[in-house]
Amino acid sequence: MRIYIIYSGPAGEQFIDNLAYHGFGGEIVYIYNLQPETIEEEHPDEPNVLENLWEEPEKYIPKSMPIVECDLLLVFDIHPLLGDLIPPIAEKLKAKAVLYPLDDRERIPQGLKTIMDDLEKLGIHCEFPKPYCILEESEDPYISRLLEKMGRPKLRVELDEDRGIIKRIEVLKDTPCGSARSVAKKLISYPYRDPMALKEKIMQEHSNEGNEHYCLASMDPIEPLMQEAGDILVEAFFEAIGHPTVRDHILKELESRGPMEIDELKRLLVNELKICEAPRTVERHLERLLQEGLVEEKEGVISPRRRTSSL
Repeated sequence: MRIYIIYSGPAGEQFIDNLAYHGFGGEIVYIYNLQPETIEEEHPDEPNVLENLWEEPEKYIPKSMPIVECDLLLVFDIHPLLGDLIPPIAEKLKAKAVLYPLDDRERIPQGLKTIMDDLEKLGIHCEFPKPYCILEESEDPYISRLLEKMGRPKLRVELDEDRGIIKRIEVLKDTPCGSARSVAKKLISYPYRDPMALKEKIMQEHSNEGNEHYCLASMDPIEPLMQEAGDILVEAFFEAIGHPTVRDHILKELESRGPMEIDELKRLLVNELKICEAPRTVERHLERLLQEGLVEEKEGVISPRRRTSSL
């Protein structure tokens, strides 16, 4: 697989570092640091070039950017006004797939729908996970290759039940930023029997800038992506240990309290019970439970699906 990377900033650098750690370094054909200044310097007679490049994006592909054919184009943390360059760049690189994580609300391109449509018209598979670590599987073979090593984290945990501590952790699949393996190191010999204390420890280490790798998703109050990423990591540890997950709590509360409005359920789990940090975490589990037919929704009210017995 040939990987071409376009990036900007520390988040992009950390993703690249983790790619290399997981053995993809030899498959990277080029790494290009895409900055707004590059476009402005190449077009000095156009004072508002960034605001207008969406009209003819192919005209503004940086001259300094080497054109090297690739299978997968990865785009990390670039300026939102530069997102329109990705379809024509992907076409020039003859990319077969584009993976463009959206881990910062302020970096999400305004013309995201247009970018998706343009890539689709070119026959280029594209995915825009938000946050990156939510990505679990893909129809694309190249993105699937990455997901063998990094994506939604998976862990194997060995417990010392006599002492009530975590004895060993094997990271089966890392988070794209590498936070899963950094947190795993901090949890060896940590008590596991109190789920809330363990959750707080995981969330603290997940964003701990003192760790080798930590979450760099945005903490925007409107769209708390770092908190959602933390919930995803907590879920991975809880699944491995056997603690109840957000999914388990949703089913339990609906069973005991009866039908609830979706907003009420989110407030209960996020604000009152502190089961998770991001409302989107509850929404995500509800979507899956609805797909599985375990709950039903009517006019914004969620209730457990009643099972009918056959005589």
